Amino acid sequence: MSCCRTCFGKGLPLFFKRCLYLINLVLSHMLWNGGDVLASDTPSDFSIFGRAITRLQIGDNDFLSRRATGLTQSVRLAAEKTITPRLTFLVEGEAVVAIVDKFNDGTGNNPNRLLIPDPNTLELNRLQLQYSLDEQSFLTVGRQILAIDDQRILGATPFRQNTQTFDAVHFSKRFGSQATFQAGYFNKVYRPLGGDNINGRFAGNSYFLTGNIETPLGRLGGFHYALDLESGPDVNANNRASSQTTGVRLDGRLHRENYGVDWEGAYARQRDYADSPLNYDAKYWLAKILLYKGETRFGFSTEVLGGGGEQSFQTPLASLRKFQGFANVFLITPINGVVDIEANFAWKAGTIAAFERVSAKISHHWFSAERGGANYGNETDVTIEGTYRGNVLSVGVASYRASTFATDTTRFFLSLQRHF
Repeated sequence: MSCCRTCFGKGLPLFFKRCLYLINLVLSHMLWNGGDVLASDTPSDFSIFGRAITRLQIGDNDFLSRRATGLTQSVRLAAEKTITPRLTFLVEGEAVVAIVDKFNDGTGNNPNRLLIPDPNTLELNRLQLQYSLDEQSFLTVGRQILAIDDQRILGATPFRQNTQTFDAVHFSKRFGSQATFQAGYFNKVYRPLGGDNINGRFAGNSYFLTGNIETPLGRLGGFHYALDLESGPDVNANNRASSQTTGVRLDGRLHRENYGVDWEGAYARQRDYADSPLNYDAKYWLAKILLYKGETRFGFSTEVLGGGGEQSFQTPLASLRKFQGFANVFLITPINGVVDIEANFAWKAGTIAAFERVSAKISHHWFSAERGGANYGNETDVTIEGTYRGNVLSVGVASYRASTFATDTTRFFLSLQRHF
């Protein structure tokens, strides 16, 4: 498997090799010099933990000739070593196998079936060294997960069987309870699509900066992402995903006993970056409100990813399933952009029979073009989740009804997740 060769063989990125060198250098310093900053008189902690997900997914649309059925199993196993009170080392592997593989996994298999981007994978998921400068400052070096702010630009894709990880340097700082700051650099992205997909890996020098501060109206933040994303066998011809995005966001809440309201707003501007052959300027904005009464929640939002000429506002590194519906129709923003108006209702039921923490959510989306206003279609999503003896059982269905974009699409999933 090419992804295994990339992770374990001669294809190891230069940045990753330097991370290993840095880890070795720090550990050697500790062993031979007993550095004052890293020295510890307490025994080292060691832990092994992981996650296993068994998931059935079924889907079809009016364009493809055959229904997709996928039963996949993923196992993530990690070992963490607390070397000193300030220094922690973590290594994690991940494997995904298709038990029933009657679906398009994005690597050329079953092209006449719906895409379910959970290909067979065996890879080194994380290999990181984290150093705590103080109780509120952390520096993480190596292959790691990056889930920044709401994950609209940079995320971990938690629903997918294969986690998105980065060869990165990440610094985070909290200033009491009033402010936070994050900065990071990465030069390799391991996407959920896997190494056998032409777009499963990104290379290039990317960085990001985010900061948030508490205000009377809520948490006010700013962000800048400069993403140099090159993919495919000829990276000079496949760098259209590169972009730079700058924006602001505000989120807050006001709760009184059994009633409450949350609000969120954001605005951003995205332009071409690095070696992108495109020339575009696209806007993004979000307005969201959540109303609470006891264990029920009513939500309303409008999210706009604008068109910008040669390219629309794109977020290829986001946790995409969190946004614009579960049917996965808008993973790539149409050239004329997309307006997503959503209304949702959520309910927490607590314990029902043998299940604990039972919850349900229903959402409805109205999709249209940001430029021209064409009606794309609408979608309804329903999910139910509960815990039984430590196992999280989730079931959901998504139904997209097309008007002028894509075709009618239906997806169903049944998932069993266990942490150990």
